[in-house]
Amino acid sequence: MKIDFDYEVSELTGDLKSADGYLDCETIVLANVKRQLHNKIAVHSIESYLKQLQKYFEDKSVINKGSEVSINYTYAAGFLKTINDTPYWHHWVKTTD
Repeated sequence: MKIDFDYEVSELTGDLKSADGYLDCETIVLANVKRQLHNKIAVHSIESYLKQLQKYFEDKSVINKGSEVSINYTYAAGFLKTINDTPYWHHWVKTTD
């Protein structure tokens, strides 16, 4: 099964626009990652998706600089960087229910 990047981005973007601070942004991203794991997407596919997603939100935060939503995109990109830089991230994500 393949991750539909455009669909996932539209879902995340909508949720991030209404997020209230870093923890909300982290919760939104984490829920998305958990859903990918729950849908039995291969970890290597999720890792590729997360790197692409981090780049997307880094770019969106620059494009939208000065707006409120830019901060939430920055928070999301920062949390995605943490996930991407953490070996065996999928183990701790699975235990955060």
